Amino acid sequence: MSWVTFIWSMTAGLCLTLGAVHFLVWTRQRDQWANLVFSFTAAAAAGYAVLDMVALHARTPAEYGELWRWALSLGMLEGVSIAWFIHLYLRAGRLWLLWLICGLRALMLVLNFVHGPNFYFREITSLQPMPLLGELISRPHGVLHPWVILMPLSFLLIILFAIDVAHTASKRSGRRRAWVMGGLLAVGFSLGLVSYTLYAREILPSTFSSQLFLSLILLMGYELSLDVLRAGQLSRDLLESQQRMRLAASAADLSLWEWGIIRDEIWTTEKGRERAGIGASERIDFARYLQSIHPDDREPTQRAVRHALEVSGEFEAEYRVISRDGATCWVVARGQVERDAHGKPLRLRGVSVDVTERKKAEVELTQQRNEFAHLARVMTLSELSGSLAHELNQPLAIILTNAQAAQRLLAQQPPDLAEVRDILADIVSEDERAGEVIKRLRMLLKPGQTHLQPLNANAIAEDVLRIVRSDFIERGIKVHAKLDESVPPVVGDRVQLQQVLLNLILNAGDAMAANSPPDRRLTLGTAHGDGTVRVSVSDTGCGLPPDAERIFEPFYTTKKDGLGLGLPICRSIISAHHGRLWAEPNVATRRGATFHVELPALAERKP
Repeated sequence: MSWVTFIWSMTAGLCLTLGAVHFLVWTRQRDQWANLVFSFTAAAAAGYAVLDMVALHARTPAEYGELWRWALSLGMLEGVSIAWFIHLYLRAGRLWLLWLICGLRALMLVLNFVHGPNFYFREITSLQPMPLLGELISRPHGVLHPWVILMPLSFLLIILFAIDVAHTASKRSGRRRAWVMGGLLAVGFSLGLVSYTLYAREILPSTFSSQLFLSLILLMGYELSLDVLRAGQLSRDLLESQQRMRLAASAADLSLWEWGIIRDEIWTTEKGRERAGIGASERIDFARYLQSIHPDDREPTQRAVRHALEVSGEFEAEYRVISRDGATCWVVARGQVERDAHGKPLRLRGVSVDVTERKKAEVELTQQRNEFAHLARVMTLSELSGSLAHELNQPLAIILTNAQAAQRLLAQQPPDLAEVRDILADIVSEDERAGEVIKRLRMLLKPGQTHLQPLNANAIAEDVLRIVRSDFIERGIKVHAKLDESVPPVVGDRVQLQQVLLNLILNAGDAMAANSPPDRRLTLGTAHGDGTVRVSVSDTGCGLPPDAERIFEPFYTTKKDGLGLGLPICRSIISAHHGRLWAEPNVATRRGATFHVELPALAERKP
């Protein structure tokens, strides 16, 4: 085998090998179009090398012209595919310049088949033997077409496009690699232009285009191979990262999940399937996962998903799932929506954690808080037992007096029925008054679970003032109520909110015990704004200690006989109502303190 045959055959073989490798890469990663274009380019370069090699050994001008026509066709297509490759690989370049290259090369391809043996020659008159690498090759002589000037022009356009791509890509990403690749391709086509000029002037025996194409193929293949190696390393790193993440999630009792919105397919870890009672091989879509959620929690969970997809992009929900054996566990799920360039949701991925034990602890804590609150109410009412007895004695005494008077009127002849009717009306009124006192006492003394309902803050304040009215009259405390009639309703437990307000009012009364009777003034007010309702209790007493927050700590008290539980219980009740309880000194009067209870208004309260 001669050196020419060996070199040109090796060129074709290398091009085909590289093309086949990256074609296989493309079959596994169909979105990597640069690999497919490279495979086509390499195949065209291999075909060009084979036809060029055979043409160099042609015996007649007609044979050479026909072989060179098909070689030129592949070369023209190869130039276009190289331009498309650098555009797709570096994602840059002016499209109008790329399409200009395509149009010019298409015109050249048409001219290659229009007249004469090929694009170069109108007529090949003879083949002249020339030595190359120790053997004789055929070099054509003849008349050239006038349009051969289009070949160097197309080379110049490709060189300009390669420089434009390198400049744009490096400016956008700051990578020197873009200049290396674009610059080397520009240099390669510049060498091709020089080689073509020297061949046309009969200085070189061949254009050596096959070897130039091979150098470009090796350059492009090297860059693509680096990407494949980097992708392999990233894949291994990702696999290790996933394994570490799964290990950490398993140790933390977490389950990872991802919902492909377009295909409506949910992937989750083994722990997630186990919690939801879903088999290891069972396909999960959104409807199937929704079936594993407790019926009472399905609608809130769907609303949270819709809100994440349509508005916020952040998903957070708390719901119960039912396993295969019927066991129920509480789950908190958090995730984030991933969108495409147009803002369309593609997937929702996140993490879930089992909070069943936390929920049990919350239930126990709520039960203990209710028991403490009930105990505090009983203790508070025991302190008011004297005034409450007086509150009941008044209507009962009036009822007794009216009943005795009615007996005397009925004993008269004739009885005064009109007067008896008025007396009976008074008896009914006083009976209702006593019944209201007993009803309020029963509500405060009765233990039970929290019962949330829409409430009017003014009505709660008025109920508490009725309870303490007799006690405050006996202690000489004047109450000034500033109730805003326009306050919106709040959501809460009536008894618990009454307990908080009752505790604050009695504390205010105790703080003014050292004052002279005319100086014992308590102000109870309501107001609203910024989606909240505020109830304030202000006194003219001894004020707050230097560290005012300590009064809300358990067992801290400023009273001689206090237990230090009233205010901590009050704050826990208000916190359970999503509100705030705090105290501040009366700066304007420099006397006493004001306690504020702030609750979300019904219209603004979060679900």
